[in-house]
Amino acid sequence: MSNPQHHPRYETLADFAAGRLDEARAVVIAAHAEVCEQCARDIDALEAIGGGVLANAEPAAMSADALEKTLAMTGAQIMPAQADERPRPASALDAYLGGRSIDALNWKWVAPGVHQHVMKAQGYRDGVLRLVKFAPGKGVPVHTHKGEELTLLMRGAYRDALGEWRAGDIADLDHEHTHEPIAFGDEPCVCLIATSAPLEFKTVLGKVLQPFVEL
Repeated sequence: MSNPQHHPRYETLADFAAGRLDEARAVVIAAHAEVCEQCARDIDALEAIGGGVLANAEPAAMSADALEKTLAMTGAQIMPAQADERPRPASALDAYLGGRSIDALNWKWVAPGVHQHVMKAQGYRDGVLRLVKFAPGKGVPVHTHKGEELTLLMRGAYRDALGEWRAGDIADLDHEHTHEPIAFGDEPCVCLIATSAPLEFKTVLGKVLQPFVEL
């Protein structure tokens, strides 16, 4: 695990632990927790609290496919065990990348220096979970948010009005935040993004691109 400098809000972690996030946003939080010791511990603690509450609740019957549905919410998979080894925990993104690396994805051109790869995941509409890749000096036009936006830095770095963001960091933003992320450094910036509502662009360019990008 690494030591990211930016983390989700505690309320977001609580919603994740309680299963209240949609699939797309849950995947982003799960992927961040894989590289962030602090947030992984916080989620464990929140789940333990929830477990204590459930222990005192009246039992209820579960469907036969409850485990599979729960794992699907975060992209986890049941891995077959080998005779002499324990199963490898699946990455939160494994089920969404189809066994491919980020470099091997079918990236779609959006604008000069900007590409994206949309993944199927349940959210407020189709296509709300995506990887976006920015060349150094490129980014998303200035915007705010009608709902929540979770952005996990997978590679590279970007700057905006809120600071500098690097691999492992997560931006947990809402309508109170306006920013213009711009990639910097020697390599492209790759972000895993999930939104709970469309972005609200403040520039003409952003408004023109939005129907094509569908952010």
